Amino acid sequence: MFSQETTAVISNIDKELISKRKTFSEVLTDTALMYLHSLTPFREVIKRNAKPEEVSIAPPNEPGVRIVVNGTVTNASGKPLEKILLYFYHTSDKGWYSDTGVHILLHEGDHKHARLFGYVKTDAQGRFKIYTIRPNGYPKTDLAAHIHIQMWKDDGAPLSGIPGELQFADDVRMTEARRKKSIEEGFLIADNAGSKQRPVYNYLIKSIPN
Repeated sequence: MFSQETTAVISNIDKELISKRKTFSEVLTDTALMYLHSLTPFREVIKRNAKPEEVSIAPPNEPGVRIVVNGTVTNASGKPLEKILLYFYHTSDKGWYSDTGVHILLHEGDHKHARLFGYVKTDAQGRFKIYTIRPNGYPKTDLAAHIHIQMWKDDGAPLSGIPGELQFADDVRMTEARRKKSIEEGFLIADNAGSKQRPVYNYLIKSIPN
C-alpha cells in the first residue's frame, strides 16, 4: 500500500495533466517526482493522459548523451496511423533500468517499473517525437542498447507487427553479427541523422494486419 501522501501527490498530478496546468514533459522530467516512476498508479496516470505531443523523459541532471527519437507509424500499405498509444522505456547511461541495479524484479519488473519511461500518442500523420538520453546496453553483456516499445490502437487492441526494440546504428556494440541478429528478430536500427553531440534517430514503424 502507498502512503496517503503519495496517493495525494499522484492524484494531484492527474488533475494537473487533465487541466493542462502541467505537461507530460514537466511531470516526467521533474527530479522531485522520480520516486514515483516505478509505482503503478503513477504510470497509469501517465498512460491515461497520453496525448499526441512531443515528450521529454530525461531529467536535466540525467547523465548521458541527449538524443531525439522520431517515429512514424503506418499500416502495411504506408497509411499513417493516428491516435496510436505508444509505451516506451529504456535503461540509463549505466545500462540500468532502476537507480539501484540493472534489472527490476527481472524482466517483468523492467517492463512495468523502469525509471525512464513514457507514453505518447501519434498525431494525424502517425508521428511521435521523444527527447531522452541514449541508453546503454546491459553491463557485462554484448547486447546492443535499445528502447523497448509497445503500441495499441485507439480501441485498446494491440497493434500487430511492431518491433520490440528501437536500436542505434552507431552503438559501439552494433557489430555486423549483432546487426544481423537484430534484423532477424524484427528490431529496427536507425542511423544518426543528427550530429555526434545531438544525435537524432528516425524510425518508420509499419504494422501488419491482425
